[in-house]
Amino acid sequence: MELPTSNISYQSLTEAEQDTYRALSDEPYGGVLAAKVAGKLRLDPSSVSRNGFYTSGGGLYHAHRDYCGIGLYFFEGKFTLGEVNDGMGPHPILATFEGEEQFVAWLSRQSDQGMSVIADGRYGSARFNNQTITRLRLEWYLEEHYSPGWNTYCAYVREKSQW
Repeated sequence: MELPTSNISYQSLTEAEQDTYRALSDEPYGGVLAAKVAGKLRLDPSSVSRNGFYTSGGGLYHAHRDYCGIGLYFFEGKFTLGEVNDGMGPHPILATFEGEEQFVAWLSRQSDQGMSVIADGRYGSARFNNQTITRLRLEWYLEEHYSPGWNTYCAYVREKSQW
């Protein structure tokens, strides 16, 4: 696995961001959820790219104008974590995984808290807890009616919060 990205240090967070960080779940996503996400990424029939960038389908990402956070893809035969801009990614690629087993092992150990500090220091767009991967987003991705559109994700979050 290549992980050329640096994590945002806890010490560099503002006091309010540190409060947010501590409030985020540190419970690992686990193998079952990670394996389901990997299976959908690998088998997604819309996993096609144009000029090296996904334009629709093929991954877990937000699709709206400007910086869209980070997403997960099965890109050029590898599981990939990358930034998303204007609904297209992964660019820059933050991590690649050689196989499904490696990806599942990595994702299963992640948590909302840990994912909130993954960023690429080469670009100014990445910020703490800004449209990062969360358990809720992973669960949304596994839904049959998943869509990367921001409005559909917001509707899903609203629906889940009413339970």
